[in-house]
Amino acid sequence: MAGTFPSRALLFFAVLLLVAAHPLRAAASGAETRYDVTSRGMTVGSVTAVQKSAGGEGGAKRIHYENRTDVSASFLWIGYHSSTTERAEILGDSLVGYARTGEENGVQVQVEGRLAGDTFRFTVVKNGERKTLSFPRSSYDHTTMECPEATMSFGPDGRASLRVLDTEYLQVVTRNYRLVGEETCRIGRNEYRCRVVDFRDPHKSSRRWIGRDGDAVILFRQDGKSRSGSYSVRAREVNRLL
Repeated sequence: MAGTFPSRALLFFAVLLLVAAHPLRAAASGAETRYDVTSRGMTVGSVTAVQKSAGGEGGAKRIHYENRTDVSASFLWIGYHSSTTERAEILGDSLVGYARTGEENGVQVQVEGRLAGDTFRFTVVKNGERKTLSFPRSSYDHTTMECPEATMSFGPDGRASLRVLDTEYLQVVTRNYRLVGEETCRIGRNEYRCRVVDFRDPHKSSRRWIGRDGDAVILFRQDGKSRSGSYSVRAREVNRLL
């Protein structure tokens, strides 16, 4: 089914939704964002992202995040189904806890990880087989859960590169970014100015539309490609949580 429907690409979209988890105007508040997933012009699934923020140690902001992705598609003889729940905890600007459970075409995967001292350690169980992975904090600049492109600086040529710990593939990759420009994004009756950013790494490439609602940073759209095909994810509803 390569090139037909999005698969792990949709799981990757889950990580970028955390750009909405920057501090909101009200303390101990949050937001829920709902997205439609399309591929080859057809709606094939949905994503719901919920984030809540509160004060943490030393005044640092603590973000609790949950993402639910459901995709089901078929085309002629090809079928695909994926259901994934992803949770993360961000303290300040660093990922400190991560968990993912899900199923993709019958393959069960469970991932749990935590930053302990200067090392991020993951335990992975895939169809009953267990393994552990460790990444020194010095080996990466950011994780994909932190979405650095939302606020990062670019060089005079509009380009930048970072070492990124990819929580989907559980690898540190070099990710190359390019600032495309700014556009206006609309959700319902509201319009937002968006930063448009391209990125590419060994596993995938995407374009993202990122903007603000007050102090909140929101991802409005992502068009991407991975080994399994192309897809588009667009926000259709944003709700504040008190």
